Amino acid sequence: MKRHLAALLVAAGTVSGAAAADEDPRAILERAVVGLSVTWQAWDEDQPWIKRRPETRRAAAVLVGENLLLTTAQILDRGTFVQLETFGRARPGEVKVVRIDLTSNLVLLSADPAALEGLAPVALAERTPATGTLRTARWRAQSLEAAASRIIRVEVERTAFSHTHHAFLRMRTDMSGGGWSEPVFDGVALAGITVSQSEDESRAIPVEILRRFLERPPGHTEGLPTLGVNWQLNKETAVTRYLGQAGEPRGILVRQVPWGTSGCGVLKPRDILLELAGEAIDAEGYYRHAWLGRLGFNHIVAERFRHGEALPARILRDGREMDVTLTARAYPAALNLVPIHQPGAPPYIVAGGLVLRELDVPYLATWGREWSKDAPDALLSRYYYGSDGQSASHRRVVIIASVLPSGYNVGYHDLRDAIVDRVNGRSIGKIEDVEAALAQPAGEFHVFDLAPESMIGQVVLDAEAFDAAGAEILEAYAVPSARAGRAEPLPEGGGACEPPAH
Repeated sequence: MKRHLAALLVAAGTVSGAAAADEDPRAILERAVVGLSVTWQAWDEDQPWIKRRPETRRAAAVLVGENLLLTTAQILDRGTFVQLETFGRARPGEVKVVRIDLTSNLVLLSADPAALEGLAPVALAERTPATGTLRTARWRAQSLEAAASRIIRVEVERTAFSHTHHAFLRMRTDMSGGGWSEPVFDGVALAGITVSQSEDESRAIPVEILRRFLERPPGHTEGLPTLGVNWQLNKETAVTRYLGQAGEPRGILVRQVPWGTSGCGVLKPRDILLELAGEAIDAEGYYRHAWLGRLGFNHIVAERFRHGEALPARILRDGREMDVTLTARAYPAALNLVPIHQPGAPPYIVAGGLVLRELDVPYLATWGREWSKDAPDALLSRYYYGSDGQSASHRRVVIIASVLPSGYNVGYHDLRDAIVDRVNGRSIGKIEDVEAALAQPAGEFHVFDLAPESMIGQVVLDAEAFDAAGAEILEAYAVPSARAGRAEPLPEGGGACEPPAH
């Protein structure tokens, strides 16, 4: 855009603030809130070369600058077409993504000025209120619905598409069926955007996080940072004494420092984190926020720091307190061994009728709403106990999801969801490793070594007939391509953490 984005947002706040003194608040909200109709299409996780039928979701957005709309990234997930609705009516014109950040679950859109005629942007609230009643707004049947939403608490939780943690507003709302990116107002100032609702309790991203996203410097593409360590409460006095802490327990006990997180290379297991950015942390992981009260310590990082900035901390190690400096880093879903989100089509390889892909939560979700119980134990164990175990050489869990039966692969037709450890003697840490390994057969065979818990130990296929048989299988099952690459490159993890044992 020709003008600096921040300047457009500042101008928006000035216009809205001037209007607020003279106009009916409802009229201001009517001119700031729009509707979105998003057509989206999911991939078939069992046959990742196929897309499922298109579906439509409806959500809200709010005008925050000159032709700029703010909403949640989850609304655009797998989106193929976005239709803008103003004053409850569909409007022509292209809607484009200006900026998207999955770690904060926010996206900034631009729209055709003609489609936004008659609208005016709103200002951001100065800060998130800790108590009181806000108003949640959306368009329904060409009428603005503005419902009271009473704040019941503020708590730190994980965002939808990453392991970033920050404060969320929890509200008791009069709006039914909400949680679809409805803007939340304190008076006529934007105080948050909803991300979910269960019965009458809604959850919203607070204005501090909205401001961090909107005011990001040009060229800064990394998302919200978070500490990212695995930790536990520090309430057992025997443990604290064993670790050399005198007096009442304070701080949290570090259990694991995953590769690529803010603590990587500095923090160690069994450190006690006492302070972060000068804020004392209690034995339950809370600190005292200036106006929001007692909050989980991870909000400090999200609210105050940007990716790459120095993050001061104080720890207890081996019975001695010391000051250390961490590097604030974002912790996107792609840094999980079993990621909770997959951008674009799942990468796959069909080799000799074996359908190989990487394990992720969208695949686990094919076992239904109770997938966390119903999916195979071997896969769930990797998700629950190994998800933070990514290293530079082990980025993903690769599985044989299924087999396309043919005469060539007789004996393996019933093989499902088998974890692949090695192919032709080469360790497999991502789907690209499979392709590289298949270029070098083990003599006359292609040998797939499976994890110990698999129903069989190995899959052995004839190397000489491999290519011809593979081509026949692709044609027989109408598979358009033997492989699909990754939609986005895997991010660099960074940090000199010791790789976990596998």
